[in-house]
Amino acid sequence: MARFRKGKRSKQRTKMVLPVRVRLAGAKEQAQIAHTLDATEGAVRLAGFRGDLNAGDVIEIQYRHERALLRVVWLRPLENSSEKHIGAECVDPDKNIWGQEFTHQTDQYEEKE
Repeated sequence: MARFRKGKRSKQRTKMVLPVRVRLAGAKEQAQIAHTLDATEGAVRLAGFRGDLNAGDVIEIQYRHERALLRVVWLRPLENSSEKHIGAECVDPDKNIWGQEFTHQTDQYEEKE
């Protein structure tokens, strides 16, 4: 069974590897260092995160002096590592902490079965 359907993303992903700090929103614990793999205006794919999260959790991401709240959509643990990849979407879709303009083309994709 395919994990995703063939189709179009609403926005094209932009590859960008940027250092970020990640923590559960409202938590007093210290933020963990991770990095982006790619992003759109309203979503991001992260790597390097080693903490405990669940789909649906709201996280706070800090890039430089900018912060945004994002909702975890999916998590993928890496084999032989405690590191996880995270897909998250912005709680406030108009918030852009990356300091760059994104293209507004749709992104065609086809996931493996």
